[in-house]
Amino acid sequence: MANGAERRRRFGAGAGLAAVLFAAAAGPALADEVPPALTQVAPELAEDVCVPPSEEVVNQELWTENALGLPRARSASSGAGVTVAVVGTGVDDSSAALSGAVDGAGEDCTGFGTFLAGIVAARPQPDSGLVGVAPGARVLAVPVTDDWGGTDADAVAEGITDAVGDGADVVLVGVAIPVGSSALEKAVDTAVQEDVLVVAPSMALVQRDAYAAVPATRSDVLGVAGTGTDGVPLVPAPPGGGASAPDLTAPGQSVLSLAPGGDGHAVGEGDAVAAAFVAGVAAQLRSDDPELSAAQTAERLVMSAYPDAEGGAGFVDPVGALTRNLGPRSGDGAEAESFALDLPREPHRGAVMAVVGGTALLVTICAVGAAAARRLRSKAEAGAKAGAGVAPKARSVL
Repeated sequence: MANGAERRRRFGAGAGLAAVLFAAAAGPALADEVPPALTQVAPELAEDVCVPPSEEVVNQELWTENALGLPRARSASSGAGVTVAVVGTGVDDSSAALSGAVDGAGEDCTGFGTFLAGIVAARPQPDSGLVGVAPGARVLAVPVTDDWGGTDADAVAEGITDAVGDGADVVLVGVAIPVGSSALEKAVDTAVQEDVLVVAPSMALVQRDAYAAVPATRSDVLGVAGTGTDGVPLVPAPPGGGASAPDLTAPGQSVLSLAPGGDGHAVGEGDAVAAAFVAGVAAQLRSDDPELSAAQTAERLVMSAYPDAEGGAGFVDPVGALTRNLGPRSGDGAEAESFALDLPREPHRGAVMAVVGGTALLVTICAVGAAAARRLRSKAEAGAKAGAGVAPKARSVL
C-alpha cells in the first residue's frame, strides 16, 4: 500500500457546534446542567491545526440506534469476518472502541476517517452509548488525502486499488469529489471484477455548491445521500435524476461517533457519514451470507429500503435487508428473491423521524461557551427564585 503520509497535510478544527444525544429515559436536564461541548469533525477544515481530542463520552443510547433498528440488526449479524476499507483521511485507533480492529491505523489530523470508522465498527465500551453498525468487522485504513483533507480522483483511485489488493470486502469512499479520472474508473472496474462493493457519498460540496460526486455516479457503485433529523436529504439531488441520483439515504446529521486521539466522542454530518452507515450494513449482510456477491448485496440494500414518499431514494433498513431471504438459483445463476421477515420490520422513515422528534429520543444541538453557560444558569436561578419550580430544558431541533 502506498504511504498515506505522502497524501496528507495538516487539517484544522472548524467552528464547533456542540451536540449531545440523549435517550428519553435519561430524563430532563437539571437546572445547573450545561450540555457538554463535543468536537465537530468535517472532511476538510481551514486552519493549520489538527482536530483536538474530545473530552466527552456520551453514555446514553444514540438516536440512530432506534432510527435504524441497529440493536435488532446486530443480533442477526455483527459483520464478523468482513473487512471494510475506509478510503479517506486515515484512521486513528487510539480509542478503546477501535483497539485491535484497524489495519493500517495512523494519524488522522481531520478526525473524519476515524469518525467514519467508528460508525462502521466501533466496539461496545462500558459507559459509552456508541456501538458501530458492524462491531465485529475489521477496518482497513487507507489514507488518500493531505493533512487538510484535500484529495483528487487519482489519489482516491490509488486508495481503492490498495483496498482491493489488501482484501477489502466493502470499500467506503470517505471523501466526496466532483471530478473523476480514468484512473478512478479503472480502480472501480477492478473492485467490481474482484467482487468488492464500493459505497460512496452521493454529493460533493464545493464552496457551498452541490455537485454529483464520483464514483457514486456509476451504476455499480452504491451512492448514498445523508438525511437531516427530519428525514429530508441534506443536499437535494441534482435535477433530472439518472446516474447522479442517490441509491439510498441514511442518517447524515447530528450523528455521533469517535473523535481522534482517545476515547472521546464527536459529531459530524454529510453524505460520507450516511455512506458509513450503509457500508456497515453491507458488512453485516456479507458476514451473514458469505455467498452474497457485491452486486447482490447492493440490490438487497436498495430493494429492502423504506420507500420515499416522493419517489426518491429509500432509507436504508438494516433489519429488512438482513431478513430478506434468497430463493433457489435459476439455471442462469440468478437468484429469485422474496421477503421473509422473521423479525418485525421497523416503522417507515416518516414514523421513525416522528418518534425521534417526539418522546423516544432527544437530539440537542447548542452553541456552548462560558457566556451561554452563565445565561442558562442565571435563568434557572431566576426561575427558582420566582417559585417556578421547573428546570429549563434544552431546545430540541427535531
